[in-house]
Amino acid sequence: MAYNFIKRFEECIYEEQIYLNPKLTLTDLALKVGTNRTYLSNYINHELKKTFFDFINSLRLDFATQLLLNTNLTLEVIAEKSGFNSLSTFRRYFMYVHKVSPTVYKRENVKL
Repeated sequence: MAYNFIKRFEECIYEEQIYLNPKLTLTDLALKVGTNRTYLSNYINHELKKTFFDFINSLRLDFATQLLLNTNLTLEVIAEKSGFNSLSTFRRYFMYVHKVSPTVYKRENVKL
C-alpha cells in the first residue's frame, strides 16, 4: 500500500506536474493520489519535512526558475505558467528563497 501511495504521489507531482495548477489544494492532491488529506498532509510534513504550501511552492519556484533562466518570458507569464496565483506571490516567494529579485537572479545567472 505505501509503495503504491508513494508511486502515485510521485507520478502526480513529477510526471503530471499537478503543482502547476494555481488552485491546487491538499484535498485535490489527496483525491488524485487516492488517499485522504490527513494521510497526505502527514506524509508531506514528516517525510518531506515541509508543509503542503511550502512543498508545492518550492516545486513551482523550481519550475519558474528554469523558465526564467531559459526563456525570455515576462515575469507575469512565468508566474502564471508556474502555478502562482499572482505575480506578487511569485516575487515574494522568489525573494524569500533566492534572496534577490527574479530580475537580478536572471542577470546574475544567465551567461550571454
